[in-house]
Amino acid sequence: MATEAKTKKATKKAPVKKATTKKTTTKRTSTAPKAVKTTTTPKKTSVKKETRILQEENNYKNTIIAAVIIALIFLVGIFAINVIGNDNNEENYVPTKDETKFKKEYESLNGTESSEVEIVKNNNIVYIDMKQAAEMLDSGSGVIYFGYASDEAARAAVPVLLSAMTSSDLEKIYYVNLRPDNKEENDVRDLYSLNSKNKAKIARTATNEYNLVRTALANHLQDYVLYTSKGKAVNTGQKRVESPTVVSVVEGQIMGFHEGVVDNYELGTTLTKDQIKELTSKYTKVISSQLNKKCTIEEGC
Repeated sequence: MATEAKTKKATKKAPVKKATTKKTTTKRTSTAPKAVKTTTTPKKTSVKKETRILQEENNYKNTIIAAVIIALIFLVGIFAINVIGNDNNEENYVPTKDETKFKKEYESLNGTESSEVEIVKNNNIVYIDMKQAAEMLDSGSGVIYFGYASDEAARAAVPVLLSAMTSSDLEKIYYVNLRPDNKEENDVRDLYSLNSKNKAKIARTATNEYNLVRTALANHLQDYVLYTSKGKAVNTGQKRVESPTVVSVVEGQIMGFHEGVVDNYELGTTLTKDQIKELTSKYTKVISSQLNKKCTIEEGC
């Protein structure tokens, strides 16, 4: 009996030990690989994510650069088309009789004692005489330019005036030639001179039409002044339409007026960029007053 009991106990204990050994061995074997997988997987995912972000950033930058390049090419193309178009328009433009006359009148003096000037073909100049100017100042509308080709101030101002007109909606400028043959004795205005005592005396009487123009512009015109050999000013007691003078009139009302060039301009010199800008601003203001619009140098009318 005792032997059987020991045998039974031994028999019962043996399976328990085997089961315990198997379970312990299985857990150790199964957990080790899992720990390795858990630690390595996040590193691979992080690297892939960073790579993808970098690629997306590079693609975004490349897209922006490509868009900028395309935009620049587009703008350059438009600019080139406009330049070529403007050149072609100037070359193919058929000027009116007055436009041709005006261009020739001013450019014919190039190479002489007068300064160089270039007048565009499509200058939109319309010639009128003093009588027509007087009628316009009385009841008409338009922009009138008083001047003459041999006047250095006019030669400096005219290209700027034409440029200001081109930048606006103004269709034409009326031109009164104050000295048709560029000879002082044939000037359409009255002429005064100094006698031996340096007193002003009239040397030539102007037409009635000029007097009407002078009267219409009297509030804007400067005094007609002569100077002695010593530089002393002698007032003639008259007003004078100087060259160049630009007037804007609407239904007989003076809306804009500019006489001369700019304050610091010296006869016979080329206008500086600042002087051109200043004069353009003055002419733009005169033109806008005629068009009843607010104009700027940058945007035009």
